[in-house]
Amino acid sequence: MKSKWTWLAGAAIAALATALWAQPVAQNNVSGNECWNAGQGPGGPGSFLCLNLVRNGAAINVTSGSGAFTTLATQSAGTLMWSGTAPTSWTITLPNPAFDGEIVRLSTDTTLTTMVTVQAATTPQNQTMSAAFSAQTVTTGTTTAWQFNFATLKWFRLQ
Repeated sequence: MKSKWTWLAGAAIAALATALWAQPVAQNNVSGNECWNAGQGPGGPGSFLCLNLVRNGAAINVTSGSGAFTTLATQSAGTLMWSGTAPTSWTITLPNPAFDGEIVRLSTDTTLTTMVTVQAATTPQNQTMSAAFSAQTVTTGTTTAWQFNFATLKWFRLQ
């Protein structure tokens, strides 16, 4: 009789362990920051492809603070958004390296009445900008955007 109860207890524990262990771990929602390596085979060049690009979205990097602020944008930077009290100055360096057609936007939910400067990085690609950007005022609700052209290694202002 004792072996029957031992066997039933063991079977119940095994069934419970199997049910707990076999549960798949799945993410129910997508943030847009999920990335995977999109390489060209073993030893070939590769890059990261992020879901926000696939679904025709863009990453958003919200920044706030005080004093002089510097932002070094990364690949797939998307929108650089300033939120809150305006800094004394904000210097933005566009992504380097950048991929062909990459778009970086600058926006704010507060009118910035400080010096905002956007510049191209020079290493490892020797990037330039079609026109320098330095503004004393960036108004709430306006967006400024630049798109990268790999053939000329130049950032062109779209808006």
